[in-house]
Amino acid sequence: MTEVWKMDNDYCLYTENRDIMKRIRRYYTDFEIMAEYFKFDKLIGIQYKVPIKRKRSAFRLAKVAQF
Repeated sequence: MTEVWKMDNDYCLYTENRDIMKRIRRYYTDFEIMAEYFKFDKLIGIQYKVPIKRKRSAFRLAKVAQF
């Protein structure tokens, strides 16, 4: 599951998809981690703070997860 929503001046992206997490770590270094979600000490999701200039990239990443 991957979702994007508007915050005050930025966007938030939440993902549980490992491929998207790897892609963000590698190519989008300006995405800041807001929260990490664990279940039984295993990472299940990460929430990122996305700069307003990367809005289009965030929505494209979310669309990749839907297919």
